[in-house]
Amino acid sequence: MLPPELQALLDQIDGCQAEAERLVADLDDEAVNWAPPPGGWSVAQCLSHLALMNEFYLRGWPEAVADAAGAGRGPFRGVHPTPIGRWFARSMEPPVKMKGKAIKAVTPGPRVARETLVADYKRSHETYRHLVRASAAVDVNRIVRPNAIVKQVRMRLSTVLLVIPAHDRRHLWQAANVKALLRG
Repeated sequence: MLPPELQALLDQIDGCQAEAERLVADLDDEAVNWAPPPGGWSVAQCLSHLALMNEFYLRGWPEAVADAAGAGRGPFRGVHPTPIGRWFARSMEPPVKMKGKAIKAVTPGPRVARETLVADYKRSHETYRHLVRASAAVDVNRIVRPNAIVKQVRMRLSTVLLVIPAHDRRHLWQAANVKALLRG
């Protein structure tokens, strides 16, 4: 059984996946790929970005947790990021206050196939789910690695665990706004 804090993170991901299914359910391939001008992302691009980002952002973390577990760096003592880490995770939450430009590696293409969209998004959470479960055996506040995008910035695993669902909610909110514009 997972500690309640970790189970809550998995529950948040379940909620994000349900929201993604709901957003796409009544859209055909054309509608899911409609993008608002000028240069906004479509619903499909929002979900594709999340799938790309989740996989990119979590690289190396499962190995870091396995190393920490092997070195006996436990037990789990709650999710306690630094003040900057807490701010960073909160900054991802909708409504969006700070906009940023996605790096090339996680920028979706102009069209995304609807039939695989939600499945790809759900698959991108497999590493996260594994990471959350493995975190039950380690102190997530003592495992530190470079940020995936800004290598000079080091992050605690506790921050990463909070950022993924917050970032998902950010772009699901964006996708819902795009769908509302589409429905006009």
